[in-house]
Amino acid sequence: MIKRYQICFLAILVTMGLQITQAQLAEDALRYSQLGLGVGARELGMGNATVGGVNDYSALFWNPAGLALERDFEFSFGLSRIGYTNDVSYLGTKTSSNNNAVNLNNLGLVYPIPTFRGSLTFAFGFNRAANYTSTASMSAFNPSSSFSQATFLSSNRSLDNNIPYQLFLANKDSLERVTPILNGNVQQAIDVIEGGGLNHWTVGGAMDIGENLSLGVSLNFASGSYSYDQTVAESDTRNNYPSPPNDFQQFNYENTYNDDINGFNALFGLMFRKPGKYSIGFAIRTINTYDISETFTESATSQFKTPDSSGNKAYEYPLTSNSIKYRVTTPYVLSGGISVQPLDWLLLAGDVEYIDWTQMEIKADRIDFSEQNSRIKNEMRATTNLRGGIEVSLFNLGLKLRGGIIDNPSPWKGDPSSRDQLYYTAGIGYTLDERTTLNAAYAYGSWKSLRSNYSYNASGLLYDVGTDETITTNNINLTLSFRF
Repeated sequence: MIKRYQICFLAILVTMGLQITQAQLAEDALRYSQLGLGVGARELGMGNATVGGVNDYSALFWNPAGLALERDFEFSFGLSRIGYTNDVSYLGTKTSSNNNAVNLNNLGLVYPIPTFRGSLTFAFGFNRAANYTSTASMSAFNPSSSFSQATFLSSNRSLDNNIPYQLFLANKDSLERVTPILNGNVQQAIDVIEGGGLNHWTVGGAMDIGENLSLGVSLNFASGSYSYDQTVAESDTRNNYPSPPNDFQQFNYENTYNDDINGFNALFGLMFRKPGKYSIGFAIRTINTYDISETFTESATSQFKTPDSSGNKAYEYPLTSNSIKYRVTTPYVLSGGISVQPLDWLLLAGDVEYIDWTQMEIKADRIDFSEQNSRIKNEMRATTNLRGGIEVSLFNLGLKLRGGIIDNPSPWKGDPSSRDQLYYTAGIGYTLDERTTLNAAYAYGSWKSLRSNYSYNASGLLYDVGTDETITTNNINLTLSFRF
């Protein structure tokens, strides 16, 4: 998911002998703490309102106590597709971009154990817990600032790796202070592509601990990846820099982040059911400490209109790479739900989920992230996510129609409701034969966001050129279940 504030050129270099661009922000902790639209097409079709009534393989993800309702072996296979569209407004110009990805949503097996009384069921498999596919593109004429100004003007960065200086886009004075030659009046084009996702390798089980009361647990071994690729181009399209040696023509910059993610958490669930009438469920997802191994790369080029004394018009800052390891601690997730069947052909469901985002934390052995952890405490809040769904069975046709809604409020204090993530879902289920069921679901999501493209403080001035973004997503989920 796209960051609320993505600072493109973070010039905070780690001390203690390391020269690593610090990208570990509160936004990174938030990304790894948020799960996506979950597992199972039936569940998504009903707005993921399943904590109180899930009764198939996907219970491993939502409420493992629901596994106790399984009396047959079940094999589940699912695929998902996300389409991500971002309409960006930047300096009065709107630009639209798209990104999409197809992933394995789930693959697993439910294994019931024959019992004389009650139920004992185990399950294991693979679940796609989150998807980081996103994009942003913007193009506009900037009359007041440039990326080369914002790029690495930190006093901690030496001249040897100061990109504007190395590309002759900055000069130095007798005190070794760097002054950029560009101060705006440039055409800017920025493209950002994010990808990757979080996977759960899960094992769990459930048992009846009383009449119509079940307890379940799932253990999730998390692994995944995150990629961030940004390209920036600035050019003098209006000939505002005509005179040598500052006859600038074009500046190009690219940076990437590639993260490997590993972690562990557990999900505990409880479910009470009144067969044919209603069921109530509760679940708690424990904190997860993710170990992140991050690699950062950057490269840049510049071009001038006239050659220098050596005949050169183009200069290159070669690809460089650094790495860092850090940890992200995610908050507890508490959820409860109810599923009611007022008629044989009608099922209604609702969930409530509570998350205190201020409990997130970033830390590493040799780096102080106290500033970012303070941001988490001061700028984030607790939220209550709401989910609702309906399922209608059509006579004896083996056909079920579903609909739902998901409301995930923004975790940032002071955000308007327009920045809440809102999804409308629809689904259909068809029983192919007495053992095989095919479910399909569609979810349309929309919300607004903002992005800070760069900010820096030079001579007491703060530059912050931001964007307004309108994000829409189209998610499709297909799940095939076979009971035997």
